Amino acid sequence: MPRYLQLLIGPEVYWLALYGIVALLAKANVPPAYPTNKILDMLWVHVILAAVLVFALWFIPGVEKSWLLLRVWIVSLVMAHFMLEKGLGALKDQNPGVGTAYIIGIIFVFFVLLVGSVAVKIWQWRS
Repeated sequence: MPRYLQLLIGPEVYWLALYGIVALLAKANVPPAYPTNKILDMLWVHVILAAVLVFALWFIPGVEKSWLLLRVWIVSLVMAHFMLEKGLGALKDQNPGVGTAYIIGIIFVFFVLLVGSVAVKIWQWRS
């Protein structure tokens, strides 16, 4: 596998694709539709699931793993912020719960990254 492809397949492309999906959902919620608004309202759960799934990169052969943990941390925290900000900003009802959903989302992403990092290091140590 070419070196540029090994570096290209990583958390950056994964999170950018997810951000694009959230941006499309936010744009589609211009006259607020109930189904789209409901998806955006539960965005903090989807961001946490995305943070869990980013650790699947360790099981993809050919992915450069030397700096992958640092890349996952930086990109996950930054893109989780952008996704939550974009998605929750497009909600129909801007109540105090929107800020709480943002804070819960970021705290849980941090927790998932912490637990995932420990799990990956234990898995690498055992194999």
